[in-house]
Amino acid sequence: MKRTYLVVCLFLVILLTACGNSNSSVNLGNLSEEAQNSNNEMTSPTSSDEETFVLKVAHGFPTASFMHTFMEWFDEEIQKRSDGRLSLEIFPSGQLMPIDQEVAAVLQGQIDIVHSTSPILAGFDPIWNFYELPFIFAYDPKDPSVFLENRIKFNSSENGGQKIVKMMEAKGLKVLSLDFIDMFGSIYTNDESKLVTGPESVKGLKLRTPGGLIGTETVKALGASSMTIAGTEVITALQQGVVDGLLTVPIYAHDAKLPIKSFSVAPLFNSVTPVIMSLEKFESLPKDLQEILVETGKDLELYAKEQVQERAKTAYINLENEGVKIHYPTKEEIRQWEEATKPAREVFEAQVEGGKELLEELANLN
Repeated sequence: MKRTYLVVCLFLVILLTACGNSNSSVNLGNLSEEAQNSNNEMTSPTSSDEETFVLKVAHGFPTASFMHTFMEWFDEEIQKRSDGRLSLEIFPSGQLMPIDQEVAAVLQGQIDIVHSTSPILAGFDPIWNFYELPFIFAYDPKDPSVFLENRIKFNSSENGGQKIVKMMEAKGLKVLSLDFIDMFGSIYTNDESKLVTGPESVKGLKLRTPGGLIGTETVKALGASSMTIAGTEVITALQQGVVDGLLTVPIYAHDAKLPIKSFSVAPLFNSVTPVIMSLEKFESLPKDLQEILVETGKDLELYAKEQVQERAKTAYINLENEGVKIHYPTKEEIRQWEEATKPAREVFEAQVEGGKELLEELANLN
């Protein structure tokens, strides 16, 4: 009897031990899984779908200008396309630094993006002087869309504008957009009697130019005198006859209420206003946000075309209604302009590395 009792007790002990081990194994397994999940939550980086990025943008123009409103449009678009994960903090009117220091600030990481101009960028790399050359894009004096479409065509070309984009990447800059805020630049004068109709009528004039390599060469080739005058002094210089006129663009001439009496619709320079970002900052962003920035940059070029085209038409009409005499060159006059301004192209080709190749691509496209 005792032996039977001992056997039964031993069996129960074994059974209870087995059950205890089984329960323990299950509990330990559950704890192990929970601990692993907890550990994963603590050590995994935040998902890119949850991160937000704010990019600091600077430009040197007032808030009413296209330089600013285009950046506001860009900000709205990238916020919408990224579901709010990407946005801009915009500092206009040179709040953070002078415009000639903006590119250096991008490279040094002080700001992320700059909305600059090709004349300013030419001080960083002379290849940007390309857009200061006269008569580089085919145009119709009475149809702004022809010029704008040809400029976008070149900017989108692999061996044209996109070659400049690649050159900037080698220097640490990511060009997001080759947009623009105005039409081409022409000669505007302070007296209707000084109306410019062709190259011969430019000779002897004193003209204000923004400075730089090409503008001065263009004026020189036409037999005029080039003068560099600060923007704040231009109106006084025109009113007092210090200069006979200046090289400028129609939307600006109208909006700034320059004291001008005539101008000729001839593309003597063709500036762009690129949106440029730190390449290092760009590559630090998630891939999907990089794609959004690039796509939005391309769309900005088309948006700019629509806006500039409409404003240019309005500017021409308003200037004419205000008594400004506008000359629309004939085909023969355009040919004369192109011939007379060739020396400026020759200087660019000879002095700027890569300039010859850009001009060859331009010839192919035209």
